[in-house]
Amino acid sequence: MPRNLYSPRLSDDVVRLLYREGQRRRIPMTRLADDLLRQSLEQTTPDTPVLHLCEDEPGVIPNRQAGAA
Repeated sequence: MPRNLYSPRLSDDVVRLLYREGQRRRIPMTRLADDLLRQSLEQTTPDTPVLHLCEDEPGVIPNRQAGAA
């Protein structure tokens, strides 16, 4: 029976990072992505949102230390 599930498109830079980390850990990048997402989702509670909206471009990590020089 075929599975017709939504398959999201990941940013190219994220795919490259997952691939390299999967190589380093010697596991497929799909398993690594699944493991990372499961770990993140396990840390959520009913009161906290699962996802946080970001105004930055995809793949851009915001500076968490505002005002740091």
